[in-house]
Amino acid sequence: MSFQKLSRQSLHLVLNEGRGLYSLWHTDVSKLFYPSTAEALEAEAKAKKKDGICKLGSIGCLPRPSIHYQPFSSAVSNPNSLVNVFALFGENKNKNKILYSNVEGHTNIYNTEFHSFMTMPALNSPKGPNCMVAHITRTAAHASLYMMDMGLDKPGCFEVLAYYPVGEWQWRLLPLPPFFDDLEYKACNNIPYAVVDGTRICVSSATATYSFDTVALKWSKTGDWVLPFHTKADFVPELNLWLGLPASSPSDLCAVDLSTGTIDSCDVPPVVQHVGLGFDLPKD
Repeated sequence: MSFQKLSRQSLHLVLNEGRGLYSLWHTDVSKLFYPSTAEALEAEAKAKKKDGICKLGSIGCLPRPSIHYQPFSSAVSNPNSLVNVFALFGENKNKNKILYSNVEGHTNIYNTEFHSFMTMPALNSPKGPNCMVAHITRTAAHASLYMMDMGLDKPGCFEVLAYYPVGEWQWRLLPLPPFFDDLEYKACNNIPYAVVDGTRICVSSATATYSFDTVALKWSKTGDWVLPFHTKADFVPELNLWLGLPASSPSDLCAVDLSTGTIDSCDVPPVVQHVGLGFDLPKD
């Protein structure tokens, strides 16, 4: 597969450097892939010929951070209480905008291409550590960002940042998920979720999976099974599959078909395809 055909052209990485300080890095994904399948196979053959083992290579050091995020001085005294949310946001395949929300619910967007900031409206309710963030492209010019706090103690926990149709950016409250009505529901860590067919958000509680239709603004139950992912799964159009880190082994990759016809036509979990990464994790 040639990197020119990839659906995403940039990789963004946020690192927590301690005491509430975060750094944002980004790089061209072409540096992570061979330009063609033939070159990848040639490199694999050379590696096997050298030591009989084919492992992933190194991409070297990370580039310098684009920017740092620092909390207010009053918050630094208790950095463990800080909850910051970062989300990929944008209208094109580059998705070069990063939305940041701090512990008080104030938000802004950083454009990695132009190195500029745009102030956004504050959230109706600040989000905690158990937060789901889903990006959906509406038109060629506009996109929407959905954020939901999975904690029951958060009023107005589910909302969307959208430009259309009100003519300006606004956070709008959305219907709460049905699993909040379950008396045995507990907030979960590493929430498994995915955007399906560009309009639906599938998210799992500890026992079942539900779907939110972003057009009809309605929730429905998908099945009494849980998505196998460790947090978010991304759709890869080149494979027509959703890829993510498996909950059972977050150091690997797994692929699942979550197309509407598949998950709506059965009451059993979708088949999970495990993808080996071909390298050993460091001991430290």
